[in-house]
Formats: sequence, structure tokens, C-alpha cells
Amino acid sequence: MRLARIVTVALMFCCVPYGSLGQGQDRFDGWCNGLTLAASPYLAEFLTEVVPDEKNSRCVTWAIHRLGNERYAPAVSALVKLLDFHRPPTEEEKMGFFLRPSLVGEMFPAAESLEQIGEGAKAEVLRAIGSDSVSAITRRNAVAVWMEVYKYERPKGVALLKLEENKPGTATVRQKLKIAARMAVKYCIGMPEQPACETAATTGHF
Repeated sequence: MRLARIVTVALMFCCVPYGSLGQGQDRFDGWCNGLTLAASPYLAEFLTEVVPDEKNSRCVTWAIHRLGNERYAPAVSALVKLLDFHRPPTEEEKMGFFLRPSLVGEMFPAAESLEQIGEGAKAEVLRAIGSDSVSAITRRNAVAVWMEVYKYERPKGVALLKLEENKPGTATVRQKLKIAARMAVKYCIGMPEQPACETAATTGHF
């Protein structure tokens, strides 16, 4: 009942326009005034229950962004569920101005929030990578989050995916982990760690 009230109020304000980034505001300020005073547990509950659509996408984006800023680990499961949620464009993007268009977290806010949570998100992110019931976009974004968490030890991140593949499991899951380990290597391309990452993807050693 409490969640229903939060969702109702949130949707009443989800389309309020926000100010220019030039005014020093967060890029999602004003996207969901109905959730501004909601505590983190309520925001996590909102994301657990919500089905993103055109009407609520700004509120979903805002809640994801806020939980990431607060590094609220209890929201990890809800955020993983939303790894394939593509946020709507900002007013600047509608005019052709993009901050970091090549980064997964820029257009998929749950990825950015999970990266901010970091260590506390690893178990659920790994579970998504090896799941045979998530979308291809979710798996791809989960790998991006995983490698961002291991950005200071990329070969280890790749190796852990390979080792996970070698654990007992269904052929389908093992195949997805094998692909994920190869996918992870791209986050090492052009860096000194690239050879070590390539070795890790085939041997599980780093």
C-alpha cells in the first residue's frame, strides 16, 4: 500500500522538465519530483516493482541514479533487473549534445549505479552474466559493470569469468560465461594489460 502511494505520486511528477546543466544541476534534477523525499529503501522497492514504460521512465531513471549516488547496496538486485533499461534522452541530448555516448553507464543508468556500488554488486552481477534467462543487453551491460569494478586489475576480472565457466553447470550457462570472458577482453584493448587479459580468457590465469 505504501509503495502504491509512492508510485502514484512519482508518476504525477515524472515528466516535469528540469533545468540546464549550465546551472550546475545534476543532469536528472527535476525528473521525478514525486520521489525527491523518498528514502532509499522506498526507492529500491519502487524499482523492484516497477515495469518501465514511456510514462514512468524518468522516475525510473531518477531513482536508479539516486541509489547509485548513495551507493545503496540493498538495491543491487533491483538494479541488475534493470540493466537493459535504456533511459530517455535529456533535453541536451535531444539537441544533439551527448556527454559520454560511448560509455554503457551513460545510457543504461543501472550499469552506472552498479559501478558506483562496486564491490557490493559483484555477486549479483556475476549471477546475471551466467544466467540463461536474462537478455543479451543485460548480459553485455553486466560484463561492462564487472570490468569497471575490476578496472585496476582487469586480467583478474577476465580470469574470474573464465574460472566461473569451468565450474559445474549446464552447457548453456557455461557457454554464456565463455562468451562473457571473451567479451571482457575488449575492456583491455590498447592497454598494457591486454596480453594478460587474453591469456586469462583462455586459461583462467592472470
